[in-house]
Amino acid sequence: MKEEWVKIMKKIIGGFGIVLLVLAMLLFQGEQAAPKGEMVVLYDSAKIGVIEKNITLDLKKGINEVPIEELAGLNIEEATLTPMNSSVYVLGIVSKLTPEKGVYESNIGKDVTVKLRDGEEISGKLLGLKNGNVLVEGDRLYVINPNEIAYLKVSGIEKGTAQVYAIIQAESDGKYSFDLIYRIAGIGWSSRYKLYLGDKAKLFGYVVIDNPTKEKFENADVALVSGEVSFYMQPRTVYALAKEQASVGTAPSIQPEKLEAFYIYRLGTVSLNPFEKKMIPYVYQEAPFEREYLYESYPYTGSGSVYESISFKTEKVLPAGIVEIYKEMNGSNILIGERMIQHTPKGDILRIGIGKDIDLKGTTKVLEEKRGDRYSYYKIMVTVENFGKDAKTVIVRHYKRGVLKTSSVKPLDETANYVEFKVTVGPGEKKEIVFDYEISY
Repeated sequence: MKEEWVKIMKKIIGGFGIVLLVLAMLLFQGEQAAPKGEMVVLYDSAKIGVIEKNITLDLKKGINEVPIEELAGLNIEEATLTPMNSSVYVLGIVSKLTPEKGVYESNIGKDVTVKLRDGEEISGKLLGLKNGNVLVEGDRLYVINPNEIAYLKVSGIEKGTAQVYAIIQAESDGKYSFDLIYRIAGIGWSSRYKLYLGDKAKLFGYVVIDNPTKEKFENADVALVSGEVSFYMQPRTVYALAKEQASVGTAPSIQPEKLEAFYIYRLGTVSLNPFEKKMIPYVYQEAPFEREYLYESYPYTGSGSVYESISFKTEKVLPAGIVEIYKEMNGSNILIGERMIQHTPKGDILRIGIGKDIDLKGTTKVLEEKRGDRYSYYKIMVTVENFGKDAKTVIVRHYKRGVLKTSSVKPLDETANYVEFKVTVGPGEKKEIVFDYEISY
């Protein structure tokens, strides 16, 4: 199994070298043989994690009120508790409110445990209220805003007060397994790139997992979702696809797999510790590149710089992320800038601006804008001026959503995020591009 894993990692990182191979193996820490823990799905479009875990509850015959500590401080409408046995029924999940002012005052001097909504726990003696804040004396004096409290346990308060609990009916006494799915805010992932320019372009890509919460996930089966997810509703479809894909095969794969409008990266079994970041190498590419000029346009009136840019064809899918750009000079690598790239499909042309050209200027003007019910329309004019003495070819990239309708210049490329045009502008010349597009919501 270990030999097979080494082959996979070598294929993934290619020219990274043995140092990065060892780094990636250390990050996984040989956990593929460990028992399965939670399923954690992270998104790059929002700092949200969807967690699935198996929990066992000790139930009595009849109606049970069982605290679910994992859901304390969370939105219970985003949680699902499913019994694995047909003889038990989940009748509901209840979240009791933070205790009233009188509860604080009547329990002054008692030992308390306060859990905040960010996951932090504070233990100590309850001193009461001052200026609307709760005072707790522990290893130091804590002044707590009541709105930040997920729940508060006080000796003498009945079990279940200010907690989240499930109401479950069981046909008989026993221990029962449940599948629990819920969301936590704050945790997420992103992509980071380092681009080295010499005779060829060398691109290194990394997955960066950020867990700024106090939550810990042991031996979690981690899947990463790249793509815009509408979080005004429960992302069950995307989560189900990620879960299904993560269960396929026995070895991890950091190569993306396209599922509907999203890409899924399956990392395998990983432990995520509280307040921890992990950077895992996942892509390397070395390719010849071309120098061009790039003007980036947006759906509002304004002017901006035209950047000298480099372009090359991608060998793999590249999620959106920040690229650090280095120039190889006299045997050293000099950082010359940072740019943001959009999600780029495999086989597409990636263009990255590396420095301003003072002889070129771009201007965007909104000629017409209309909005309706679940509908928007834009008519745009982009102007490129050349104040220099040499003709230059400029790529105009206009960031948009929706579909292009018409244009005065044939588009070079169109994706879900932008449309590109190419124009050659002579010395002292000005070129205009007029186009329109619609957005349906």
